[in-house]
Amino acid sequence: MPKNKQQEAQEKRLQKNIRQAKKTGADAKQGKTKSARSKPSKKGGFFAGLKADAPQTVQQSIPYREMYRDGICRLTDTLYTKTVQFFDINYQLAQADDKAQIFEGYCDFLNYFDASIHVQLTFINQRANMQDFTKSIDIPPRGDEYDGIRKEYGDMLKNQLQKGNNGLTKRKYITFGIEADDLRTAKMRLERIETDVLANFKTLGVQARSLNGLERLELLHSQLHPDGQEKFHFQWSDLPKTGLSTKDFVSPSGLSFSKDGKTFRVGDHSGAVSFLQILAPELTDRLLADLLDLNDAVTVNLHIQSIDQAQAIRNIKRKMSDLQKMTIEEQKKAVRSGYDMDIIPTDLATYGEEAKNLLQDLQSRNERMFLVTVLVENITAKRQKLFNDIFAASGVAQKYNCALKRLDYQQEQGLMSSLALGTNQIEIERGLTTSSTAIFVPFTTCELFQEGEALYYGLNALSNNLIMANRKTLKNPNGLFLGTPGSGKSFSAKREIVNVFLLTEDDIIIADPENEYGPLVQQFGSQGQVIDISPTSTNYINPMDINLDYSDDENPITLKSDFILSLCDLSSAAKKDFPPLKGRSSTVVPDWCTGNTCRTRARKICRS
Repeated sequence: MPKNKQQEAQEKRLQKNIRQAKKTGADAKQGKTKSARSKPSKKGGFFAGLKADAPQTVQQSIPYREMYRDGICRLTDTLYTKTVQFFDINYQLAQADDKAQIFEGYCDFLNYFDASIHVQLTFINQRANMQDFTKSIDIPPRGDEYDGIRKEYGDMLKNQLQKGNNGLTKRKYITFGIEADDLRTAKMRLERIETDVLANFKTLGVQARSLNGLERLELLHSQLHPDGQEKFHFQWSDLPKTGLSTKDFVSPSGLSFSKDGKTFRVGDHSGAVSFLQILAPELTDRLLADLLDLNDAVTVNLHIQSIDQAQAIRNIKRKMSDLQKMTIEEQKKAVRSGYDMDIIPTDLATYGEEAKNLLQDLQSRNERMFLVTVLVENITAKRQKLFNDIFAASGVAQKYNCALKRLDYQQEQGLMSSLALGTNQIEIERGLTTSSTAIFVPFTTCELFQEGEALYYGLNALSNNLIMANRKTLKNPNGLFLGTPGSGKSFSAKREIVNVFLLTEDDIIIADPENEYGPLVQQFGSQGQVIDISPTSTNYINPMDINLDYSDDENPITLKSDFILSLCDLSSAAKKDFPPLKGRSSTVVPDWCTGNTCRTRARKICRS
């Protein structure tokens, strides 16, 4: 049967597609190295707990061997890690341009880590001891007549404490690890990486500091003791005295796992670890923020492993070659059946287009490939509360078209992967590009809560947490109230005045031209005094008055003379506002003061 022109054209297109597929497969095979073909050994996985060398104690479960004083931790024979704590910045409240700049900076920060560096981001929301938290905002009595006001003001602060996520301590850490043959080599590389990480954080405007060995042990202790009641007591000198290891000081009293493999118990608390299954084609930067805004004790971990750029491109080309082969097979079936060869399964067309876009991102848009594992750990004192917390976290994930799946029979591996050690024992990974990984922006909003003589300044606009600050300890102790008419500027100023009076021994001086603060001062009785200064009052200010103890460094007479001269100059500049004197110009008085009194008096005093 002779072929028509359409069939001949389809066969030519088919042969062209076959040649193109062979070329793509050849490109994917080029450049393979021995290291690229070699794959690391599989982890324990599901059957790890069934081995004969399964951990029998809590100390054996904690996956590290040595913790050094400088903060370096040796997890295996060749794996060394280090931890840096960083603090929050105002990302969610920033303008769109500022957000975009922070996001681009964070993408560059992620691109810094190559395939030899494993990165773990740890976000810890831990319930603090509410008694200690309440004491930090309490105003102590002083035995005077104002203790009743102090109690009333303290009750107001405690009512505000019930709003938001007060009582939760939020901490953020980044842990990076490398492979090295010995400690000396690892220390040199880790210090270099640490310097670069701190510099990148500084570029983003984020405060950060590295943790030493004692601080890392304290962090592990807080993660393994979620109630916060047991204090951490450890000194390096305790090791030779007691014969114990560092694990003995951070380990909880007990660690058990349920038979159904869904929960675990650490001490008197129940917990569960879940992984985030990303189903959405696009994510927003609110996912991580909403998880951390939950009023629950939760720990979110992001394990990020970069893939070598050349290897990632080869893998994508190999997948594209496989898709092209499948497409050609479908086209062959179409030609043999006599229908249009452009009609191919929808999945092949979709996956092929996505692979092309991904390859374009890696080759021309400064993107890298990462393997990301997102773990969510919930720990509560009551088992029923645990299920409620997991349900709330699952609701947040479903809101963004994701799913929170429980790690069945992998709770031990999930718990150890949630510790800020830099190891990932969960093999569930998702490949993401740089921009897709950076969508988990670790910044939300700054919290300001200081202890001591800290004053109350309202609630955080995003988290509704208390804002307690001592302006005298800040870099700029000055304050300014800005707002529209009727927004409460005067009320805020009066509230701060009362707070300073009740909490501190500071002197309060108020310049009140409209007599707005006089009734407030009079309410404090003998502690307050109102001085009226006006043309009709009996109180006057003598600008010529001088105190010889006014200045320790400079001559007080010189300072007073400069002040009088400046005062007279200002009076002369405002001569248009002075009424003329009888028979004299309006400049007679300032000229006489400037030319005769001040200079003559200063000379006489200096001569004496």
